[in-house]
Amino acid sequence: MTVESHEDCGPVYSLSPDEPVFVSKRVHRGQPVVSVCLDEDGDWQAFSATEPRWWKGSPRLVHAAHLLESDPSLASLPALALNHWATREDASSTTWQVFRG
Repeated sequence: MTVESHEDCGPVYSLSPDEPVFVSKRVHRGQPVVSVCLDEDGDWQAFSATEPRWWKGSPRLVHAAHLLESDPSLASLPALALNHWATREDASSTTWQVFRG
């Protein structure tokens, strides 16, 4: 995890290929990632566009390298501070909106 500073939110972290990422069952089954969270514990989480509003279930743990291999556009994911989300319109977009969780 690469750490940089961010004036408003404290340190921000970039997703590196060897980072573990919790993914939803839908992402694990091949649906594209459109939402990524760096939770307050520093865990990365990735979700598809079709997740239920209140996501429940057993996440799967994968290396970010597997996600980046299947979707190279994830390399455009911006660095995030803890408890922040990044979302994009669809899997082909490299423009992310970042907000506090």
